[in-house]
Amino acid sequence: MSNAGIRRRVATQFPGVVCGALLFAALAGCGGDKSAGFAGSGTLEATEVTVAAQTAGQILRLSRDEGDAVAAGDTLATIDVEKLMLQRRQLLASVDEIRANRRPVAETVRQATDNLENIEKSYRRINALFEQGTATQQQRDDAHTKYQVAQSQLESAKAQGAMLDAREATVRASIALLDRQIRDGDVIAPLAGVITEKYVESGEIVGAGSAVFKIADTKRFWIKVYVSERDLGLFAVGSVAQVRVDAHPEPLSGAVSWVSPQAEFTPKNVETRDARAELVYAVKVTIENPPGVLKIGMPAEVHLK
Repeated sequence: MSNAGIRRRVATQFPGVVCGALLFAALAGCGGDKSAGFAGSGTLEATEVTVAAQTAGQILRLSRDEGDAVAAGDTLATIDVEKLMLQRRQLLASVDEIRANRRPVAETVRQATDNLENIEKSYRRINALFEQGTATQQQRDDAHTKYQVAQSQLESAKAQGAMLDAREATVRASIALLDRQIRDGDVIAPLAGVITEKYVESGEIVGAGSAVFKIADTKRFWIKVYVSERDLGLFAVGSVAQVRVDAHPEPLSGAVSWVSPQAEFTPKNVETRDARAELVYAVKVTIENPPGVLKIGMPAEVHLK
């Protein structure tokens, strides 16, 4: 092909290349433009609580499934506590045994008290005679020895009663612990919300502390965005903001509920390395009266009014 033909071909294609570049730039500019008041984007979050079994045993019943709504105080699961109830009956039998042993101990204390009173009277009488010179030192010493023995017998009898008291207190403490473990056989919802995770099935054996359900508080959602220092003054706690999600046609009313007191580097999920190197402040915007369509993890945008 001649040089003139090459020049004609280039000249013919050049306007198309220019128009394509200009169109791409225009579309890129429009796509990257955010509406007025745009503050940042992120994902919706909510308080999530993992509900765990506090008593070990077999799951007898699960009353909820994933997606079910729960109220605070609802029974979510029931754990087999029959063995604990049998242990409680054994301890109650021990209490009855202790009470039965109190009767002979009380009788021993009564007899030891009477014996001490009689020996004390005899000892005082002999001691008085000794001072008058009509009783010997040996008689006085024998009476004093008997008095000391009687005192020891009474103290020993009372100590048996104290041991029974201590034993009963220990048994009753064990009963109280079993009562708590038996009550904990019912897994109770600590807050109202929606079941987002179910970790066990009926019939499984769980240990104390094993996760059973996860509950999300769907009455309060928030989104966390990151703003630069120059824009930080726009985000005072309590200031009004709008949150927009694709699942709801109208902007949602929100308010700034927390502003981080400390700067941090932009999280790594931003688009460019330069942006990640900037220092920013985390801001939490809480949504007031969220609609039922909101879900944890939904992408959302925050706009200032």
